[in-house]
Amino acid sequence: MRPRLERYQEFLEQEYRSGFTKSDEYDISGVSEELAKKMRGGHFTRIVFSGMGCSAIVSDAIRVFFNSIRNDLEVHVFNDYDFAYLIPRSVIEDDRTLIVLSSYSGHSNEPVLAFHALSPMHHRVLLLTSGGRLGELGEEHGVSLARWTLGRPDREYPLFHVGQYFSILVDMFLKLGLLDKDHGPEVRALAQDLETDFTPALRELAADAAVRSEDSNIIMIGSPKWHESLLKLAKMHFNEIAMVPATRNYFHEFCHSEVATLSDPVRRHSILIFSDPEEDDYTRAKRENLVSLLTAPIPQNGNVTVTEVELDQPTFIRQYFTALEFVQYLVLDLGKARETASRNLISEAAGNPWYHGTTIEAENTG
Repeated sequence: MRPRLERYQEFLEQEYRSGFTKSDEYDISGVSEELAKKMRGGHFTRIVFSGMGCSAIVSDAIRVFFNSIRNDLEVHVFNDYDFAYLIPRSVIEDDRTLIVLSSYSGHSNEPVLAFHALSPMHHRVLLLTSGGRLGELGEEHGVSLARWTLGRPDREYPLFHVGQYFSILVDMFLKLGLLDKDHGPEVRALAQDLETDFTPALRELAADAAVRSEDSNIIMIGSPKWHESLLKLAKMHFNEIAMVPATRNYFHEFCHSEVATLSDPVRRHSILIFSDPEEDDYTRAKRENLVSLLTAPIPQNGNVTVTEVELDQPTFIRQYFTALEFVQYLVLDLGKARETASRNLISEAAGNPWYHGTTIEAENTG
């Protein structure tokens, strides 16, 4: 396969924005008539998503999006199969809760285990996958199935396509009756909006932040709005593409605990702060105070650098995907500075050979 950073750069420059216009690359013919009728009839008051890695990230983005449009549908996400400790039993057992098991490959073990554990609820389970073992189980047990049918997916790094996944789910959920308004035009317009939203100044800031983040511990902080959706995805990009460690935390929690580690660090630390105009006066003043403390010209700040990213675009969708483009370019520049070779640790640690380089190469040459 071509080197991941080469593929990543090509994706960013040629495919990232166009992905928002490809909202039709899915198939819901496998959704049962009974489940579709319940969704369109407003039977469900909650959705619970379960998935791992990128499959969970898309669910988190959809959850925050639903909150941003004040939809009455309550959304939960858990990233495991031992849901008894992650989701209230009353939520899982409620007949008005739709459960979506998401796995792009269909071979991740956790959603498969969740599938079996949730067998009493199969009549209100929707499988979201491109196929694999999860797809086979859906067909075998007659469980509703929605399939991703992306035309040009990057097999090793599904996180490339979060923008397209998001666009597809907005279109899919409208057709299934889980959204009462068509937000597709706004999502598809991102292909043009990002040309102005992702300004040359933001690209320059990303390049500068990448230089200042070399050989650093990367710490991302933001409000709850951004912590679960944007920062979770950004962390995956830092980990999987640049292959550098990164952490994320809630802004107020960080100020009450983790900030102590920056008192006089021996190692370099790169702090990325994401904020938006919806912050209240207390939060904004507290953030300004934190930045002033960490950028003061004193010896203890010698190994600390701070980058502020103001998400001032007019809608949540434009804020989210402008910030994601900023992160992606920062990751690209940082990854090039290190050029770390992958050991396929993700597929091996997760026990999912579908993502492994040797599996992909064998299928491509077979």
